[in-house]
Amino acid sequence: MRRVNVWYLYHSGFAVETEDSVLIFDYFKNECTGNPCLANGVINPEELKDKKHVYVFASHRHPDHFNPVVLSWKEILPQAEYFLSYDIPKQYHKNGINIISPNETYQTGNIVVRSFKSTDEGVAFLLDFNGLSIYHAGDLNWWHWFGEPDDWNKNMEHMYKKEISLIKDYPIDIAFLTADPRQEDAELWGITYFLENVDVKVAFPMHFWDDYSIMPRIKDAAKDNPVLYKVITIDSRGQHFSFPY
Repeated sequence: MRRVNVWYLYHSGFAVETEDSVLIFDYFKNECTGNPCLANGVINPEELKDKKHVYVFASHRHPDHFNPVVLSWKEILPQAEYFLSYDIPKQYHKNGINIISPNETYQTGNIVVRSFKSTDEGVAFLLDFNGLSIYHAGDLNWWHWFGEPDDWNKNMEHMYKKEISLIKDYPIDIAFLTADPRQEDAELWGITYFLENVDVKVAFPMHFWDDYSIMPRIKDAAKDNPVLYKVITIDSRGQHFSFPY
């Protein structure tokens, strides 16, 4: 049986590794204490030189989701292939980089990339790769902010549920989903709705910065809503997880 490895890089950044490939999502924090390596939440391209395929994804232009340093990896990783959201500044739209708009499907080699419109900026990604289905939400989330006008919040709910209706027929092995403590009592609305409506094997929370206090709240919420037992809680940057598939 094959295995897939997942590293939590920071915030909404993750690396997913299969036998000969690695997929990197929304990488931005390039500093760490200790050696720069996956185990410390940092992409060191030297560590990935033996990979046949390296795929790099950036869901939108916000600096907590896109760091131009990812483009420099190409010097060491000529096999790297990039998928950047259409809203990322044009100065980074270089030859050989795939620019992704919402509601499109791209196929290159053994990977299929589907995109969905974010409720904030950019896109969400749904990938089929070597028999593995991976979803990264970017900033596609049920953004409900207490203090915003009711009409704004209702429109955000409508937009979120509309996009999830386009995803619900795709079974997903690994989903990276927003769980932002700044949303207070609404912090789990998006991740819960997604797991209630989409067939997901395992999910990881993201977009929580350094506020790990949301992790025990996810565990507590799962007692009342078992879909949240699919969520793998995270303890630290660089944490590694491994699953059969």
